[in-house]
Amino acid sequence: MQFTSGLPGFDTVLGGIRPGDNVVFQVDSIREYSPFVIPFITTAERDEKQLVYFRFAQHEPLLPETSRAHVVTLHPENGFETFIDEIFTVIERFGRGACYVFDSLSELAADWYSDRMLGNFFMLTCPYLFSFDTVAYFGLVKYFHSHHATYSIHSTAQVVIDVYRNNDDLFIHPQKVWQRSSPTMHMLHRWEGDRFTPVTMSAVVTEILARVPQPWLDFTAQRLGVSGPGPS
Repeated sequence: MQFTSGLPGFDTVLGGIRPGDNVVFQVDSIREYSPFVIPFITTAERDEKQLVYFRFAQHEPLLPETSRAHVVTLHPENGFETFIDEIFTVIERFGRGACYVFDSLSELAADWYSDRMLGNFFMLTCPYLFSFDTVAYFGLVKYFHSHHATYSIHSTAQVVIDVYRNNDDLFIHPQKVWQRSSPTMHMLHRWEGDRFTPVTMSAVVTEILARVPQPWLDFTAQRLGVSGPGPS
């Protein structure tokens, strides 16, 4: 069973997209998530794979109107158990080898007023998707959540990618790539055309990563968790 992100250079960095991969993009805004979603859904449709889009957030839709994906509209406000049951029913219906795109997970934490519930959601959903040899994309707002969410997500996902924007350039910084390794895999990479090129200039690395909170230097980086309206 073959999968691709639709971005050959991205596949190369990760050592391929594999059945069971749950891929989390940690972004500053939905604007950094969508450039990865579009090629993924485009190639899934080209390869005639079952494609499902879980729509539950207030942000703009991630898929174009021309997409042939099955759009499943969910209502987190109806409760955690109902939300999970509806997702599991869809996963069972579409079976093995389907592709999934989820809206920004950060809005779920806002809807449920709980980072812990978001973490529980991911720990239940991710292994279920994995058992069906699917590939699923998730977006998550960086530095917004407490460890109750981030630890659960990072420990359960197969792939976790930090995405940065600097002017018009996009960069990726793989944080976790399960059961794969290469000498450059966990380096910062610049998106250049069809390639993702490792950044070797220390000045560029410093400029991009300088925005990453350092908990030992700045106590404000310790998030208390979601207890009110979510990120805009």
